[in-house]
Amino acid sequence: MTQPNITIYGSHQCQDTERVLRHLDSKQIPYEFKDVDDSPEYNQYIAGLNDGKRVIPTIRINNANYINPDIAALDQILAVEMSPST
Repeated sequence: MTQPNITIYGSHQCQDTERVLRHLDSKQIPYEFKDVDDSPEYNQYIAGLNDGKRVIPTIRINNANYINPDIAALDQILAVEMSPST
């Protein structure tokens, strides 16, 4: 099993962001968290990925972007990204 490179752009004030962080923590999957409240410049990056809209959490996994996926979708993405290369 390979560990994907995961970056979460979000806010601790956002319930969706907190849901994703708790889920990854419960699965002991490492990630980097970029807090838009501490570093507002991330808002421009997020908006650039979503037709000018700031949607959090925005999740970057192995150079692919996912805009506020639900937990089931996130688990499917992780299953693919963590599977061994063939």
